[in-house]
Amino acid sequence: MPQGQTESLNATALALPSPRISEIVLRTPNFEKMKDWYQLVLSTKPSFEHELEQERPAERETKVDNFRRLCFLRVFSQFPYTQVLALFDVPGLPVSGNHSGLHHMQFREASLEHLVKRYEMLSAAGIAPYQSFNHGPSTSFYYEDPDGNLAEMSGPNYEAEADYVAFFKSAAFARNPAGVEIDAADFVAKFRAGVDRRKLVCLPE
Repeated sequence: MPQGQTESLNATALALPSPRISEIVLRTPNFEKMKDWYQLVLSTKPSFEHELEQERPAERETKVDNFRRLCFLRVFSQFPYTQVLALFDVPGLPVSGNHSGLHHMQFREASLEHLVKRYEMLSAAGIAPYQSFNHGPSTSFYYEDPDGNLAEMSGPNYEAEADYVAFFKSAAFARNPAGVEIDAADFVAKFRAGVDRRKLVCLPE
């Protein structure tokens, strides 16, 4: 990449507010033990748990949604930011030594506007999402770092905390916490075209 373009992108990056770390997601074959251990260590209780009613076909699994059960342990919340330790029960997970490994990290943007700006900046640098989802409460673009780790850049789908919290408690979220896969470029184009936010982030029935 030419030096002038690199300097311009660096300046753009510095002009964006830094996102906040909001999730650390661990994959584990010892789901119940890990859940009990972290409840004690972090002095918290699960804020959300989910188990798939049936396993996904192997051809539909990706690095993002390859879990069988999940548990969120929220340690801090100040809308639009949260700090969560999440545990993913991943069937058949190979264990190296005593460690199962990081599933992904989530970095929360203050708004969808900031999420879109970061997408555009990264696209200009030749960095595209590995996969993208509308999770319901939030929209996320997942990127692979040079070592293959997943870094999730996420923005809130709701402007009001009450609406955001209400969706977490809804039957729709309980049925499908992963949400639906989306095309990041299409989402950004519609956002920039002024499509109504409620229509843009509405999950299909």
